[in-house]
Amino acid sequence: MQIAIVILAILIVGAIAGSALNFAGVFLGIPIVFIFIGLIIGKEASERQRKVRQMKRFRNDSKTKKIDFSDADKRTMV
Repeated sequence: MQIAIVILAILIVGAIAGSALNFAGVFLGIPIVFIFIGLIIGKEASERQRKVRQMKRFRNDSKTKKIDFSDADKRTMV
């Protein structure tokens, strides 16, 4: 009879510990989800900043530059 009580006690303690770990797993999983969401948002923000920098570089490259024309060039231009 005592062996049955010990086995039953082990089962009860195991069930309590298992449910505690499983229940805590939800709370342990929440920060992991937040980290994953943060990585996704960070990647999108980084990509957006890269596009903005690229557009600024294109704008700066496309600005008109002052060119000194020679006399021959000035004669051919109307």
